[in-house]
Amino acid sequence: MNKSVIVYAGLLVLSLGGAWMRYTGGEETTKEGVVLIDTKAAELEKVVYTSPDLTVTFEMRTDDFGRYGWATVEDRKKKGKDDAPVEPKVTRFKTGTAADKIVDAFAPMVAVRKLDNVDDAQLTSFGLKAPDTTVAITSGGKTVTFELGGETYGTKDRYAKNQGDGKVYVIDDEPFKTLKFAATRLPERGLLASKVEQIEGIGLGVGAENATWTQKNKDDKAAAYWEREGASSKDESFGNWLDKALKLKSTAYVQDGEAPAELLPGFDLTIRAAGQKPETVQLLQGGDDWYAKSDSTRGLVKLSRGPAKDAVEDAKDVVEGKEPAPKEAAAPGDAPAAGGPPGAPPGAPAGMSVPPGGPPGMPPGRPMPSLPPSPHGADHKAP
Repeated sequence: MNKSVIVYAGLLVLSLGGAWMRYTGGEETTKEGVVLIDTKAAELEKVVYTSPDLTVTFEMRTDDFGRYGWATVEDRKKKGKDDAPVEPKVTRFKTGTAADKIVDAFAPMVAVRKLDNVDDAQLTSFGLKAPDTTVAITSGGKTVTFELGGETYGTKDRYAKNQGDGKVYVIDDEPFKTLKFAATRLPERGLLASKVEQIEGIGLGVGAENATWTQKNKDDKAAAYWEREGASSKDESFGNWLDKALKLKSTAYVQDGEAPAELLPGFDLTIRAAGQKPETVQLLQGGDDWYAKSDSTRGLVKLSRGPAKDAVEDAKDVVEGKEPAPKEAAAPGDAPAAGGPPGAPPGAPAGMSVPPGGPPGMPPGRPMPSLPPSPHGADHKAP
């Protein structure tokens, strides 16, 4: 067997094994410090971070496609200076790989160290006399709540107090920051769970047209290629199109009540990956915008218009076995690129150009003279 095939196969087994252990609790890791919650990843149910203007609920869910994280963010921040009641903004979304930090931090949960004989003065200095932020971890049917204080000096760890027994600890602050900025850090951006090297076959449907491809040499990245069913040669057009289609990313999850009234089909993909259920993804158009939904996203997501539109326009040619038409270049008369028209100095206004013979007053063919350096230095600004 080819040596590279063995190497890639080994890496694939390791990556699949790592993912299985992470979400089923098979991963046995030893953390240094004081164990606060002795649990495994498969037992972690929910983490709730609450501050005066924010509540983030991270929960683990399971469906026919597997186990995944889901977040609900309730933002109560005031936008103005008045004291008028704030209508909370609630967003819900599936979490991506950044949520691994939360799973790792709370299953098991380990403190950097325990602080003994803490008096009232110390509680005050630690920000734990009257804390306004908490984190509640539910695992194995039990919930433990910690009150969060200020950051430690230098290390940026966090003081925390067990709400049940009053014991005080120093805890790594990173998972709490991840929760605090969940709206930007945690959303899933990818449309598929499968990696390219895992995919054995793909079906593409555009309207009434359907075609299927098989990935050959999938365990050898350098030699892998796609072959259309019924053919016996490399289909470069499909491979090039698929590279672009698989790079489509979610820009935002569509919330309840925000979906367009009508969604028109663009194309459907069905992914067959080793050891997994078939995975589907649909591209849809709503007005001028493009959307997607898949088994992996578990909901409707919005896409960047340009890449999504290009992928849909080319999909029809690909499924019919044609080479997609090249994208049109800028037509004559279009606005010039940034920096001005050809021959003009950077920043020159539209319409300005340099005569063929050089700058005004210079003989033809003579280069533009350079200016002597400023005696004040390059950063000097004229008064």
